[in-house]
Amino acid sequence: MAGHSKWQNVKHVKAEKDRQKNLMCNKYAFLIGLAVREGGVDPKINSKLASLLEQAKKNNVPSSTLENALKRSANKKTKCGSVEILSPGGCFILLEFETDNISQARHEIKNACKKYGANVLSGEGRWRAVYEQKGIIKAVKQKNGEPLDVEKALDVAIEAGAEEVQSKDDEASPYLEFLCAPGDLHPVKKAIEQQYEVEDGYVGYLPIVTVELDKETSTVVYNFLEELGNLPDVVRIYENVK
Repeated sequence: MAGHSKWQNVKHVKAEKDRQKNLMCNKYAFLIGLAVREGGVDPKINSKLASLLEQAKKNNVPSSTLENALKRSANKKTKCGSVEILSPGGCFILLEFETDNISQARHEIKNACKKYGANVLSGEGRWRAVYEQKGIIKAVKQKNGEPLDVEKALDVAIEAGAEEVQSKDDEASPYLEFLCAPGDLHPVKKAIEQQYEVEDGYVGYLPIVTVELDKETSTVVYNFLEELGNLPDVVRIYENVK
């Protein structure tokens, strides 16, 4: 996430890794829920679910997390939602969650906001002044076994109809991130899957307006993001720290 490289403190680095791991687990639980609703709880006949479970295991998502996600998806109807938050220093946070109890999820988010002096914004759609929506596709491996190469990926991006491709290495292993118009996500993802192993594809948000924070405020916002990321229903968090 933008701006976090400025914190070099070992405690913060470890906490950030823990938060990212929690978000990843929550994300897979969310995607598993969607797959179950679309094709049932049996991975033998639900290929999308089987693929997600395989990806999650490769990313070291605990078996207990996957089992709980399957049970939860089979037994309860969950709903998705989003919250727009203005944090100290003017950082605009857009948070997505998936839950079977929206009131409880919002209550937990509001409690975290109160603790760090942040405000949940009323209404919806204010994010449009700060973010732009993009289809985001994460490719982790070439199917022909060759190393990931952003120059070669440019040709794939053009043919697939993507707008841009970037090389990323801020996680456990490098990957390619293809960007496209939100409405083009599915056909672009399908085209990219012809040559790459795609781990994720979704409509996300990229900041077009950023804020710069001083050291003290940065620490407060960082700790706030960490607490939000540890909430069990939070799937993704977007922020616009420069």
